[in-house]
Amino acid sequence: MLWAGCVSFWGAVALAVLQGQQPQVVAHVLDVKGEWHSEGSAELITAGRGLLSGARIVAGSNRPGDAITIVRDEDMSRIRIACDVPSGNPCRNSIAVQGPSSEASSQSQLKNIVQAAISVLISKPPAIVNHYALTLARGKTVVQDSEAVVALDQTQSVVLPPASERLAAGTYTISSVSADQTSSVPNIQSDVLTSEGTWRPLPWNTPGLFEVSIIKPNGEKVADTMLLVVSAERYPELREKFDTLKARTETWTGSSSQEDQHLFLRAFLFSQRQP
Repeated sequence: MLWAGCVSFWGAVALAVLQGQQPQVVAHVLDVKGEWHSEGSAELITAGRGLLSGARIVAGSNRPGDAITIVRDEDMSRIRIACDVPSGNPCRNSIAVQGPSSEASSQSQLKNIVQAAISVLISKPPAIVNHYALTLARGKTVVQDSEAVVALDQTQSVVLPPASERLAAGTYTISSVSADQTSSVPNIQSDVLTSEGTWRPLPWNTPGLFEVSIIKPNGEKVADTMLLVVSAERYPELREKFDTLKARTETWTGSSSQEDQHLFLRAFLFSQRQP
């Protein structure tokens, strides 16, 4: 069981202090809708917030649509509690945060990466917050969301990640804007998608984090990608970290699992950018 126990938050803190231990942050809030708080505290919980071992999380508003997604730091296991269930509403009960496992030390590197990634959500980066506001407003328009890490080569160009199978070979418009300056005028280029599903090298000036949109000749947007462009020296390490995190998020199941996957991976890329 990931979330268990019946000890209150302040009881757990007091017990840890008596035993000479400091309460540990063992999980983080990835997403939150509605009013949630720790038992014994009136402070509202926000996305990016760290959760102490032994804490109990309570739904304050408990309205339809309220939900909270929590990711455990040591293994990236995920729990999502939604208040939409008409019978047996899980929001009537508090959520207890279990302490670290005995194998937690072997996961220290993963833990540090997870904490750094989700913590960026505290500042509500426009590149992430605005993106999801637009996603919800799309209606029935199908736009593929993705995230990727690519290397800036010696010719000052990048190769975009492989395209979806539903995209036909041809010439597309590539619109890109810095994730730190999402209100600036986008850079517009053309790129060719080959019959093998790969892109031709695309001229690129600098490393950084970018919002990239792929647009068909008729003006229809078909894909949005958050793209982290890094030097050839940084690429192998960051690509390995990204692939590890992506593989773990792909094991998430249940309601909003895909949205949570994109949110987490975007937060990771944002935490690794170098302005």
